[in-house]
Parts: sequence; C-alpha cells; structure tokens
Amino acid sequence: MKRVLLMPNPDRDIDLQYTKQIINYLQNRALLYTSDRFNGVLQGVEAYRKQDVLYEEIDFVIALGGDGMLLQVARESAGGGVPVLGINLGHLGFLSEVERHEIEERLDCLLNGDYTIEERMMLRGELHRDGGETMTFDALNDIVVARSQGTRLIDLTLSIDGEFVDDFRADGMIVATPTGSTAYSMSAGGPIVDPAVQCMLITPICPHKIYAKNIVIPDSKEITICVHIENPLPAMVTADGQAEQMFSIGDRLIVKRSKHVARLIRMNGNRFYSILHEKLLGKER
Repeated sequence: MKRVLLMPNPDRDIDLQYTKQIINYLQNRALLYTSDRFNGVLQGVEAYRKQDVLYEEIDFVIALGGDGMLLQVARESAGGGVPVLGINLGHLGFLSEVERHEIEERLDCLLNGDYTIEERMMLRGELHRDGGETMTFDALNDIVVARSQGTRLIDLTLSIDGEFVDDFRADGMIVATPTGSTAYSMSAGGPIVDPAVQCMLITPICPHKIYAKNIVIPDSKEITICVHIENPLPAMVTADGQAEQMFSIGDRLIVKRSKHVARLIRMNGNRFYSILHEKLLGKER
C-alpha cells in the first residue's frame, strides 16, 4: 500500500469537508499519515496514523490549499525527493494540479500510477551576517529583498559571479526561478519563463532608474546582493514570501541554484501555456 502524507489547510478548508473526503476515500486503499501539528485540526477525524513521519518514508504528499501551501510543502519535501500533489482550494491555484470537483478521480490516478512527475528547480539563499552568522534557506518561487518599513527606497548593490553589475535604488529586488516568473516577479514587470528553462531572473522592484531592466542569467551563476553603505534603513529578506530575515549594511545575500528540486505530480501532461491562458489571463476555453 502507498504511504500518503496529508497536509490539511484549515484556513481554506474551514469545515474540513475536502480533508474528510480524502481521508474517507483513501482508507483501506493507502497508509495515510497526518503530521502531529494537525492533530488539533483533525481531532475526531479518523485516519490510519496521526504522527510525525520522515519525508523519506512517504510515497506522496497531498497538499490542500492554494499556491502558498503548495510552496511550503514543496520546500519541506524537496530534501527527501518526495512528489507533491496539490489540490486547489484557493483562488488561483496556478501550481496545483487538482480542482475540488475532481478529487476522487485524481486520487484513483495517483494510486494507479497514472501520473508523471515534473521537477522544478529551486533557489538556495545564503544570508551572511556582518558578525559572521550564516543562514540558509530554499525557495521554489523566489527570494526577495524589500524595504522593511516606511516608504523610503533602499539602496542595493548587485553582483553576478563576483562581477559588479549595478547599484539600484528601489523598493527591492526579486530573484526568481522560472516557476516564480508567474508570481511576484511578473507583477513587478519581469518576463514569463517556461519552467523547463534552467535560469534565474533578477527583477528590480519599482527602481528609481529609467534604464533599469530585468536580467535573465544561467542557473550556474551566483548572485550577490548587498545593502549599499549609504542606505539609511535595514531591508528584509523573504523566501517564497516566508522566513523573513532582517538584511542590514555589511550583510551579504548569496543566491544560487539549490541542489534540491521540487517534484510536482502531474496528471494532465505539460499544460503550462493553457494554464497560463486560463488562470492568468482569466479566459477559460
């Protein structure tokens, strides 16, 4: 029997309607796990096992919610190489594969092996503090440097493979994967990139410079961002919109390709362009 880790989302599935539907459908067909952190949420809902389990011991993860939940679960499971099936309970659900009305049909496909796995590159961020401390984090969509308070612009210095590129006075800077090219980077004027392309995108956020452009570089490069010495305020670093860290003068943020990849379960083939049309342009065929 397949071992399935279920990641509920009580914010999106308030009455646990879809969580219960999945649990009832998978009972006697799979070994179902739910993390200890959801014991309170699932109190009174019977599942095979309610306990923490190593990702390496799991065959699949099912993530309920929107893209934010899928990003979180994809990061957590990437180290163990575990594939993730996203069930969209949000508004956009650009990364999720399954809609609410097709849950049981797609669960059958999952158990029968009728799916493919799409690997998406990830980013590794290394925040080197002025005092010697180093913090590391991975991201599937993007790593962002942004102003932490007020409305004043921040001054950033960008280098690629140790070669100075430019100084930017802006609201911040986004380093995105092709997966993240349809997220914050796109909203900031960045290009849309097919997820099969192996590259990184650098997008200044509202730069106070007429000629400031987006930069697309190979995934083999290493990006360094520093807060300019003249910058009066600290900035903030986030990975996929989470894991906020202060970023001050003397710190260095290094961004490069992660050794991990996110493994997303696909049942409808490669539909990047049709999903782009349907969900981002708002025109269903």
